[in-house]
Amino acid sequence: MMRITLATPARVGALAGLILLAPGLARGQPPDHVQGSSRAYGDEALPLETEAYQHLFNYDFEAAEEIFERLDDQFPDFAAGPYGHAAVIWTKVAQRVGAMRGSSHRGDRYWEQSGVSLVTDVEEQFFEDQLEEAKRRGERVRQRDPGDLLNLYYLGAVESIRAAWDGTVQRAYFSAGRAMRRAAGLHREVLAADPDFADAYHAPGAQDYAIATLPRALRMLAFLFGMRGEKERGLDWVARTAREGQRSRWGALWALVLFMQREERPDDALTAVRTLREQFPRNPDFALEEIGIRLHHGETAEARDALLVFIERRDAGFGNYHLTTRGIPELRLGESWLFEESWEEAEAAFSQGLQSSPPPDVRLMLHFRRGNARDGLGQRQPALFDYNRVRQLGGDKVLERWAKDLRKTPWPEGAPEGSRPH
Repeated sequence: MMRITLATPARVGALAGLILLAPGLARGQPPDHVQGSSRAYGDEALPLETEAYQHLFNYDFEAAEEIFERLDDQFPDFAAGPYGHAAVIWTKVAQRVGAMRGSSHRGDRYWEQSGVSLVTDVEEQFFEDQLEEAKRRGERVRQRDPGDLLNLYYLGAVESIRAAWDGTVQRAYFSAGRAMRRAAGLHREVLAADPDFADAYHAPGAQDYAIATLPRALRMLAFLFGMRGEKERGLDWVARTAREGQRSRWGALWALVLFMQREERPDDALTAVRTLREQFPRNPDFALEEIGIRLHHGETAEARDALLVFIERRDAGFGNYHLTTRGIPELRLGESWLFEESWEEAEAAFSQGLQSSPPPDVRLMLHFRRGNARDGLGQRQPALFDYNRVRQLGGDKVLERWAKDLRKTPWPEGAPEGSRPH
């Protein structure tokens, strides 16, 4: 059961914001939606934007930065350049803190963690400067040409990435929720002017879904503040962007991966994440996400085969697999054994993951799962050691509750709800 707190609506706002993180461009030219000043740079800039975001979603950050520099030099009035620079910083930081792992957001565990953001002062200042410059350019164009829909779209995208940053880096959930609401409002303005502007369905669709899936009491509270949601419409709108969009296709598809998991529609989630993995083969997180979905729904053998290939590629230096969060592959490998009750293999994988210097959130999971495996082996005292470590290290309220429960009744008999695959 979801625990309701005052921060829950804002967390959902932040969740919707982070999946709007960057306009993942599809190849090809967009329909001629805009008039005036946008015509002067929109179509001409699109090939550079497409190339830059292909690099970004592949985690080729330096290559993406170089393209955004060129975009900025050639189109100094266009918000896309500085916005792109901000998107690179956000993606780097989000990848470090686990926000790019969609399985982290399957429930509400990510938002109940209290980890320290791994962002430098230089990165934070650069992000703020670039986002402010993108907004400044957008506002100047809006004063000159209020009907420039591409510019209005980018003003909404600026608010989207603000929501993502505030929610995942700053953990400022109310601020993130307000930014997400501004993003949806600006994109609704675009749709009012042109219902065929497919990219603009993403933000209001994500907002609709986020509000509609709040607990009933919080939906009523949102209603009192003028915020309404409709789940099916939200899903349809995000899917439309993923299907027809030009500037937000990949971000919308990533959102669908997350939403389909929350809706317990694994086949749809797998279809979406497989498309992302194939489009961005150098990105390790999309490959791990596909594996995680399979594990969550009990496809342990298939997941394990994919994991062994993944680990082989990582160790061989394939793509940007060196950016893989330490301990995650071993965690998933151990879970593939754990859920088959192959306790020795599971315990060995979790122990190996703990030796890899994982980040705090992954370390907690490895201790928790190793405790599960040790319970299965009948090693009650070592299992209690791992559960106590979860509670001592802290930072994840859900895992702490699970560890407390398992101190009373060992795994698997005492497995807390939500801790086993479906």
